[in-house]
Amino acid sequence: MKDNNQGFSLVELVVVIAIMAALAGILAPSYLRYIEKTRIQKDESAAGEIYRAAEVAVYSGEYEIVGTVVLTFNSNGISFPNASAINTSTAEEILKEHFGDQYQTIVPVSKKYRNRTYSVTLDPPAENSLIPIISGSWSS
Repeated sequence: MKDNNQGFSLVELVVVIAIMAALAGILAPSYLRYIEKTRIQKDESAAGEIYRAAEVAVYSGEYEIVGTVVLTFNSNGISFPNASAINTSTAEEILKEHFGDQYQTIVPVSKKYRNRTYSVTLDPPAENSLIPIISGSWSS
């Protein structure tokens, strides 16, 4: 007589599931850290591109030196709170070139920057200089 006992026993299935759960428990934290690190890099890269857009706009276009924030990047996207301080059309063109037409919807996605604002500020030139001082920083 032939034994038609095919398949796995309940014990074998439980052992396999336990091994898979252990592997998932070990790998999940590493994967989540990797995802968050990637999101932080994305936010810092976006902030850098926004800074460079403002810098190019200031150095190539008309500007008024007002000592105020000219560009912000936060959960509302990219905005120009004081459009008179910078050539907004030049800055927008540069942002569109890098981020595409939806550049205003770019928002911080990492936990580190989610509730913070990146601001680009234009200050008057230093003594004996014609070049304005541009700075960018994250709010704390």
